[in-house]
Amino acid sequence: MINSSFQNVDVNPDAAARNLMQRAHNQDGVPEILVGAFFLAVAGLMWLQVAFKPGSIEYLASVLGLMLLIIPVGALLPWMIRMVRRRYLIERVGYVEPKPANRKRLAVVVGIAFVVGAAAAFAAWRGAFPPASWVLAGTGIFGGAIVAAAGRLPRFIVGGVIGAVVGCVAGLDRLTLALGFTLVYGVMGLLSLGSGVVVLLLFMRKRDEAGE
Repeated sequence: MINSSFQNVDVNPDAAARNLMQRAHNQDGVPEILVGAFFLAVAGLMWLQVAFKPGSIEYLASVLGLMLLIIPVGALLPWMIRMVRRRYLIERVGYVEPKPANRKRLAVVVGIAFVVGAAAAFAAWRGAFPPASWVLAGTGIFGGAIVAAAGRLPRFIVGGVIGAVVGCVAGLDRLTLALGFTLVYGVMGLLSLGSGVVVLLLFMRKRDEAGE
């Protein structure tokens, strides 16, 4: 009998290894939970700009909170994922040292972001639509594409599509930026958090049953 591991000689070893690493990275739902909580925090801060007038203490707290939250916490998310796993899940998932980010892929993402931003600025200058409409639609589409491409699993693809649809609907409804961002980040945050919690519970249950 031929060993099944050698049946498909056309499989790219590097691609297979990347897929296995990606599945291992997403098997416990921790990245989705932390990203979902981050998105919900952003949505909550944006909602303060909807509920309170500019110049109020709550409005200023929202602006300051976004400044202190988005860049530092966004940069620290990979470290937070590692810390949660090392503290609570290392006996279940083991330890994996991720490879550095692919520079070519990062350049593609930055390029897409630049194109979307340039298109939105040009459309706003021409007066085709209010600037907020383009920004909201671009945020939903770009954010959804990143989620789908980063996860490369059915649940991420579904979440990315929903995020893109929500962004487009918010843009077509001509919502303000604050209200639109609250909606887009709120929906994407709930989807990511809910998906992560379900995956984590299933993962813990499967590991417990395997250990019995």
